[in-house]
Amino acid sequence: MLLPREKRILEILYAKKQGYTSSELAAALHISLRTVKTDIKRIREELEKTGCEILTKAGKGIWLSYDSQGKKYLDSLLLGGECASSMDPKTRKYYIALQLLDSDTYISTESISNSMYISKGTATNDINELIPFFEKQGLTLEKRVKYGIRLLGKESQLRIAKASVIRKIVVYQGSQVSRKLQPFFEDLNIEHINAILQEAEEHFGFILSDASYSELLIHCSIIVRRIRKGKVCAIDETELRAYSEMKEWGICRFIADALEKSFSVHMTEGDRSYLMMNLLGTRMQEHIPAETYSWGDDGADSGQILEQWEDILRHAGDMFRENLIGDETLKIAMFLHLKAMFNRLQHQIHLENPMKRMVREELVYEFEVATYVARLIKEEFHADLGEDEICDIALYLGASLERERAMRNRQSPVVTIVCGSGIGTSQFFEAKLGRIFPEIQVRKIVPISRARYEIGKDTQDFVLATVPLELEGIEVLNVSPMLGERDALLIEERIHPERRQLLISGKEKYPALFALMSERISIFKCDCRSLEEVISLMGRRLIHEKYVKEGFIESVLKREELAPTSIGDKFAVPHAFEGYVLKTGVGLMTLKKPIVWGNEKVQIIMMLSIDIREQEQFREIFSELAAITKNKWAIEQILNAERISDIKIRN
Repeated sequence: MLLPREKRILEILYAKKQGYTSSELAAALHISLRTVKTDIKRIREELEKTGCEILTKAGKGIWLSYDSQGKKYLDSLLLGGECASSMDPKTRKYYIALQLLDSDTYISTESISNSMYISKGTATNDINELIPFFEKQGLTLEKRVKYGIRLLGKESQLRIAKASVIRKIVVYQGSQVSRKLQPFFEDLNIEHINAILQEAEEHFGFILSDASYSELLIHCSIIVRRIRKGKVCAIDETELRAYSEMKEWGICRFIADALEKSFSVHMTEGDRSYLMMNLLGTRMQEHIPAETYSWGDDGADSGQILEQWEDILRHAGDMFRENLIGDETLKIAMFLHLKAMFNRLQHQIHLENPMKRMVREELVYEFEVATYVARLIKEEFHADLGEDEICDIALYLGASLERERAMRNRQSPVVTIVCGSGIGTSQFFEAKLGRIFPEIQVRKIVPISRARYEIGKDTQDFVLATVPLELEGIEVLNVSPMLGERDALLIEERIHPERRQLLISGKEKYPALFALMSERISIFKCDCRSLEEVISLMGRRLIHEKYVKEGFIESVLKREELAPTSIGDKFAVPHAFEGYVLKTGVGLMTLKKPIVWGNEKVQIIMMLSIDIREQEQFREIFSELAAITKNKWAIEQILNAERISDIKIRN
């Protein structure tokens, strides 16, 4: 396996495809000529039989030679894998961000371009693209002629920004998180921090979700690195007093004391507050029985927040005709999640949801309910939730709805679930598994970081893992966190091979969806170039045909501001908030060319004129929407159609 520095040498040689002298490589990597020669020798050994090799020649330098097989190897090694390459234009700017965040003084654009082996113009463009990111983190990019550029901001903001940048570069979820993060902290042994966090989990009896564990590992590493550079966080006495009264303060002190001892650093009260702030923003993967939970343990403001949260659940449940307020498990899990989420938002800590795309595509109805809940949260708490936070809520709601449908008290196969994305995902997965396979007993749910330690060979019939996992001598079924039809077939084949065919459906049909369509509110192969143009044209058609009231278009646009209604696979389902529907219907538009809609490319638009209070119809429509987006034949039929009658799947 190549070391990070050896990979960087390959990146430099592959990027420019020209010869470099040993001195040039040594200067670029801040290493000696002897180290360059040693690394080149090691790389040559690693490249044997890969289709590529490093060549050297006096007067020409060092260069990389490869055939078609070697190019595939290099592309896989340098442009794929666990860390995004600094050569990739999409992530290159974040490597530049790391240089700016690590620099205590001004740094010139020329020095950045030289270190990245890109032109000065490219470096300038990348830096300009970073400005909105830095502003979102509360940082200012200062530019001075003849000096260069530097970042200005509070120490805590600089630390949070660096953690965010590392997250964007590293795919760190999994059991080898320390190894993946180590190249970013070459002067620290991250395994020591890894051991401290694991000891804290065992000592205090909690388990962090894999994403939160990685997040805390990054922040602890940054804390030690910054303290060693003489950088400390300012003390906020009010915040410190509030933190010291919380039950998590003991965990914070335990970790801080261990970091001080292990790395011979001194953590000020400000640094401890910073650690506490990040600890409160984590997702702890623990299941708390509703009957044993004590609301009073969560601080003086718990009562008021709980009352507000119950109002939100009651209001959302009434709107969608769901018994959300009656689900104590949902109420507790979401209450704890909200407190952590508000802490993150308050301190501008933005966590990306690794399952966002799957949630948008698979939990269409739940995402819609979650969007409505997010709207109520904004009104009640004055907190703007992004798409990642709304997807978190959708998972909790999905778990609640699955529990409601599930059959209980059935016996049989015992399984252990390995889930990597937190309590919301694990609750949803367990609840849906219980509904589809009520006979399965779940022994335990563990994060992947602890799977090898907590799963024995004879403690379950098999393991269900929502992240890639292999365990020696233990049967593991790798399934999607959404537990789709293919996953259900896989599990059914394992426990009831004779009944597998019962789960295989025939030709898909979408009766509820197509029953609400009409030629009068359909537009095919349109030339619209933006979502605003689509919404305006389709909205006017629905108003003209008396499906919706005036004001519908403005409401649809406001709904898009909350979260885009693109659901993947070329589909978008724009609709208004409640109060505008006169007649139930679904307007259909197809486009000649896809347009950008949020983070997706969209070519099929289904504009909904549906009263969300008609619960069964609303859920059925969204269920069919989630299904039709996976039907490639249906998508082709819709895009090729000139009129509704051309779409044969509707019958």
